[in-house]
Order: sequence, then C-alpha cells, then structure tokens
Amino acid sequence: MKKITIFTLCLTLFLVGSLYSQQTVWVIAGGTGDGTSQGNAFGNMTDALAQIDSAGDVLRVVGTVAAGSQNISAKNFQYTIEGDAVGSTLTGITGAGAARMFTINAASSGQNVTFKNIIFSGSTGSTLAGGAVLYSNQPNVTINFENCRFVGNSLDSSVLAGGGALYFQNSTVTIKDCLFKENQALRSGGAIYVGTGANTTITRSTFYKNSTTDTNGAFGGGALYVVSTAVVTVDYCTFFQNNIGHPNQDYGTIRTEATLNSTSVCTTITNSLFYDNKVKNLDTGELGGPSDWGSSPHGIQTFSKSIGQWITSNIDVRTNFISSVKGGDPLAAANLGSSNLTYDDAIGKVKYNVPTVAGENSPIGFVSAGVDAGAWQSGLTLSVKDNEFAADFSVSYNAQTKNLRVIRSNDDLVSLEIYNLIGSKVISRTSASKDENISASNLQSGVYVLVAKGSENKTFAKKFVIN
Repeated sequence: MKKITIFTLCLTLFLVGSLYSQQTVWVIAGGTGDGTSQGNAFGNMTDALAQIDSAGDVLRVVGTVAAGSQNISAKNFQYTIEGDAVGSTLTGITGAGAARMFTINAASSGQNVTFKNIIFSGSTGSTLAGGAVLYSNQPNVTINFENCRFVGNSLDSSVLAGGGALYFQNSTVTIKDCLFKENQALRSGGAIYVGTGANTTITRSTFYKNSTTDTNGAFGGGALYVVSTAVVTVDYCTFFQNNIGHPNQDYGTIRTEATLNSTSVCTTITNSLFYDNKVKNLDTGELGGPSDWGSSPHGIQTFSKSIGQWITSNIDVRTNFISSVKGGDPLAAANLGSSNLTYDDAIGKVKYNVPTVAGENSPIGFVSAGVDAGAWQSGLTLSVKDNEFAADFSVSYNAQTKNLRVIRSNDDLVSLEIYNLIGSKVISRTSASKDENISASNLQSGVYVLVAKGSENKTFAKKFVIN
C-alpha cells in the first residue's frame, strides 16, 4: 500500500510538472503585463520570446505586433509562434538599419519552431545576408510554416544573397498552406532561397508577383532559388505572375543550381500550376517571354502532373505535364487564356473558371478526376470538349429582364449549370429544353460561367456577365 502511495505521488508530481512546463505567453501592441493572458499581455516580442523556454510553449500574437529583430538560436526545443485563425501580423523593420525578423545563426540542435496563422509584412530593405523574414543556416533545426502569409518583404539591393522572405541552409523546412506575395531580392530567390544541405517541402502554397531585379543574366529565381545539395519538394502549388530582371529564361520563376557532380534528387514538382511568369526585356524594360523553371544540367529534377508555359530541358523527369520545353520538345505552352486566372487576396489563392474557348488547357481535373493542379481546388468539373456540341448552342443574356436564354439545335439530353467565379454552383437545370430561359434576377452583378453537359461526356462552357 505504501509503495502504491509513493508511486501515485511521484506520478502526480510528474504530471503537474509537465503541465506547468508548457505555457502560453501572450503579446499584443500596447500590452503592459507579464504575458500570462491576452488581457495581461506583453507589449513587445523581445520580452514575450524570452519567456518561451521549454518544450511545448506557445507564443500567442494578437493583432499587429512589431517583430523587431529576434535571434532565436538558443531555443533548442519545440515551440510555436501562433496568431489568430484569420491571421495576426508581425511587422518588420524598414529603412535605415533594417534587419530581418528572425535569425538562427548559432548551434540550435533540437530546435523545432512552428509559425502558424502569421502574416509577415513590411520587412523591407534588409541589409543582412539573406532572408528578410527568417534566416537559418543550422543543422538539426526544424522550421514549420502553417497558414502564413509573406507580403511585401525585401532585401536591400546591395545584398547579393537571396531570399526576399526566407533563407535556409542545412535546416529542415516545411511550408504548408502559405502565400508569398510581392517579396523581392536582387537575385537568387525573390521569395525563398534554399541552400546547401536544406530539405524543404512546400505544399498547397501560392507564389504571386515575387521578383528578382538583377539584370545579370546568371541570376534569377523570381520565386524560388535552389542550390547545391538542397532537396526541395513542391506539391499542389501555384506560381502566378512572378518575374526576374533579365531576359534569360533559364533563370526564371524557379532556378535550380545543382553542383557539377550531383546525382541526387534536387527538386521535385508535382500537381502544380505555373502561369504568366515572365522574364524582362532589357531593351524596353517591359516583361518579356515566359519562364517557369530553369535548371543547371546537374542533379535530378522532376516535373509531373503540372501545367506551365516554359521549362528547361535540364529537367530530367517529365511526365503527364503541359509546357513548352527548351530544346525542341514537341509540347506547346499551356494556354489558359479564357480560364481567367485571377489572384484573390481574400483567400490568398489564384482562382479560375471553366475555359470558354474550345481546345484551351485547364487546371480543372488535371491531376485526376475532381482534383485540380495548383493550390486552389475549384470544385468545378470539366469533361471532354466537343466542338460540334458547342456549335449547337446559342447563349444570350437580357440585362433588362435578367434572363439568360440558351437555345440549342441538337436532340441530346442536356443539363445546364451556372457557376460563380469562386466555383460555387448557383443554378442548375436538369433535362433542359431546347429553348431554355433561366432567370438570373437573384444573382448579384458579376461574371458567371454557364456549363452545358450532354451524353458521352460532351460539355460546353460560356462566360457571361450580369450587370
């Protein structure tokens, strides 16, 4: 009985000790407290981070807080820096003396930090070597980003190292459900630089209008730069309207720079969407031709179940893809003109609709039935196009009566569906007549897509505007 009592006491003390070793520390602009609650939060990141001292600790960021310049090298344990579900903001330093937000630049074995629901913005003109938001060059360090946004961060034009937002060497990095928007560096990764020994996985993330500005044709990677023995896996990501500052297509949105004798896997891209990414014409200063991925001839690169406009022939494994390939590959560049790709800042993703021009490509269902290429899942379906089927239809919209009239000359059994541009079905007609009038009076002004479906997977789509 005595032994059981002693055991129970020890177990209780252990559980109590474990409970109190994990804490939540709060920080909010203007806070004057000790961080023990939102109402008693710290007022600055430096004081709040100093309290994160054991495994399982959580630093809760409320609203918009100045990040300052934080060296987190000493934290050799697992912890989380987390914002509200809709995202809290950490702002950076800008102007004279600008420095990155977070640095891991000393032995940090065992550090495992997760940034979650955080918007990183305004770290502009950083004069430190790489990564305006975070820099890590340490082994045995794990860094995770979940549902984060990196917006408008940049390195000073004098900084030759890349990574307008992030710079990694040796560390293990996971990036999931994130947005990289309008980040910039002189060279080597407008958004991210992945260096020697780093292992980086990027999933369901969007890269929009990131850029490098150097006019030297040997540097680029408007969104992502990968070097040496790094390993990068990109899955279900979208790269849209990123660009570089010179005309060399081999250094476009992604640049992979493997070493001469490298035979290992360097970069693998699957289920992803690239569109309207450009190089720059030095003569005119205007954006020029497309460039999605350029690579040195070393290492093993893979482009699978993905859509693009231009990739280098140095990509070794190319399967189930659409893209023009340097060096005479017979495939043509993807044409998504009538899919109306549009960046939506509310969701941080690039949306599209069913293409309205026969023969054009589409991300819809490209990976597999019901699974789109890229970071956004539209929910739309796309069957085999049939030009003869489409030619049987006449579609007109009367703005005065707010009626959509669909006339067809075939005797097929046809259903009609109308979608808005975020992929939601708003009207459905099964067994539609050959002269069908659809009232649109309950629909808000905007752009919609009519989809007609017939037998044998025949389909016809047409975009129209309600005003």
